[in-house]
Amino acid sequence: LEHPNIVPIYDLGKDEAGSLFYSMKRVKGTPWDSVISTKTFPENLEILMKVADAVAFAHSRGVVHRDLKPENVMLGDYGEVLLMDWGLAITMGTTSTTAWMAGTPAYMAPEMACGRVEDIGPHSDVYLLGAILYELVTRKPPHAGKDVTDCLVNASRNVIAVTAKTGELVEMALGAMATEPGR
Repeated sequence: LEHPNIVPIYDLGKDEAGSLFYSMKRVKGTPWDSVISTKTFPENLEILMKVADAVAFAHSRGVVHRDLKPENVMLGDYGEVLLMDWGLAITMGTTSTTAWMAGTPAYMAPEMACGRVEDIGPHSDVYLLGAILYELVTRKPPHAGKDVTDCLVNASRNVIAVTAKTGELVEMALGAMATEPGR
């Protein structure tokens, strides 16, 4: 996936023990999640748009990321925005024995939280982008809980944290996080 907002992978291989590895471009910068609260809303929105560009490109090549979240976005010293951590990505249209329930519960789409791997597709990444937008607007991720299990249950049922915030961007985020992918 050669795109300005995707960290390039140079090589894939197996070591002597048979473990898979990859080599990628060395990235220096700051994880978005560590500075998200210090950035202005327009700055954060611009970062999200660059992430969305990377995701759209990946989808055009048949790849679904499955773990979009601010922690997986690196901000370079010169304004670069790089979508990282493609370890959970899957190729659309193939049955994969390596695909399993994976992701981050606070952001997960229902099909991801329920482990319905066959139902995961580009709409799952759209959900995750909506979840990030929701967090940017409300200052909290969409799925909450007293522990990880509770958070996973809320994600599987698409129970979204209540907010007093309103407006077009909240509606856009909620639309992206619709329970029915076709919506």
